Amino acid sequence: MGILTFVGMLFSIGAIVTGILLSGASMLSFWDPVSAMIVVAPTIGCLVVSFPIGVLAKIPAHMGVLIRKEVTPEEQIEKIVELANKVRSGGILALEEEQLPEATMQYGVRMIVDGIHEDEIKNALEESLVSIGERHSEAIGVYEKFAAFAPGFGMCGTVIGLINMLLNMDMSDPNAVNSLGANMSVALITTLYGSFLANVIFLPLTARLKLVHKREMFYKSLICTGLLAIQRGSNPTFIYELLCEQLNQERKKKVANPKGKAGE
Repeated sequence: MGILTFVGMLFSIGAIVTGILLSGASMLSFWDPVSAMIVVAPTIGCLVVSFPIGVLAKIPAHMGVLIRKEVTPEEQIEKIVELANKVRSGGILALEEEQLPEATMQYGVRMIVDGIHEDEIKNALEESLVSIGERHSEAIGVYEKFAAFAPGFGMCGTVIGLINMLLNMDMSDPNAVNSLGANMSVALITTLYGSFLANVIFLPLTARLKLVHKREMFYKSLICTGLLAIQRGSNPTFIYELLCEQLNQERKKKVANPKGKAGE
């Protein structure tokens, strides 16, 4: 995933720019600051109305999520099996000093070490996943709304331009037909801006964030299943097989078998 997200976006932008240049047009013909303002400013205003400032302030962090190295379920399973082996040889307290980079795993291990009952751990982990899902949905909603608002305001700008064009059109002027085409092109630029922002920037970002969310929730569910099995004292090999059954064949082969053999 990572940087390829933005490479694909830049490729789309480059293809559009190349198409404009190959058509013989000048890029300056497609720049109109008033049209840009009509599309961007009201869209941002509507986002401020729709979401708390705290959510919008996290947009830079969302970009970091898109470029960070993806955590794979294979890595999570191997870590869970490693923890199970430590518990098997040294007891639950062997996890007390364990340094875990993954927040859900940290939370679950801490409850296991504290001797919390299995049902309470299960409920706490499930509530944690629900909260994470809600936060992700709120973040994704920002980009969905941007993709919805921008084309709408692009159309508003086009209507404004057409109204002004018709109001100022003087058919007695011999140059009226020539000015009509020029004014029409300026009016349509706002539609272009709105469509560009939605289809090249924000809809792809929305799709990518949804995919990141889906994958993250999957590996977190694996973590929860594995931690509950550890709390029950299940055999590490059984935990390995339990978790690997949720992977496809290709991913299973990437998980180190606790017996030292490749996963089947």
